[in-house]
Amino acid sequence: MELIDLYNENKILTGERIARGEPIPVGRYKLSIHIWIMNDLNEIYIQKRANTRKLFPNKWENPGGGAIAGQSSKETFIREFEEELGIKPDINNSKLILSFKREKDFVDMWFVKQNFDISSSNLQKEEVSEAKWVTLKDLKEMLNENEFCPTFEQSLNPFLNYLNKSN
Repeated sequence: MELIDLYNENKILTGERIARGEPIPVGRYKLSIHIWIMNDLNEIYIQKRANTRKLFPNKWENPGGGAIAGQSSKETFIREFEEELGIKPDINNSKLILSFKREKDFVDMWFVKQNFDISSSNLQKEEVSEAKWVTLKDLKEMLNENEFCPTFEQSLNPFLNYLNKSN
């Protein structure tokens, strides 16, 4: 049984833990992360959820997931990156760019500038069926075709705002 830490409305650990999958009590939140990866060609890494996934099978998204008990945001970012891509993130070119609150969780958005060949990565088959690099133009076309998870769309605009401010 995997445990998760609970936070209060100010993103302060409460000391409470529940089993992953249990309902999150009112006034409590878990920690989730979204990872945005961009290569030197300014392409964005996206991955397709496996068709066996309970939520949003065969939809595209960016890597991410939930913290387990005792894990910081950075530790969760590193673990999820390694689990889903099968490679290590470039910590020196990674940073937390934003945190926002949803109904039941806080989402920390991590940005990584990193080059790698997708064919040399070891995708987590239980979660990911396919991966690719896309341009912003490609990404917008895919959005118009409703090919992404709702969670992807929730963090896309903040990510694009971050990119605009960085340039």
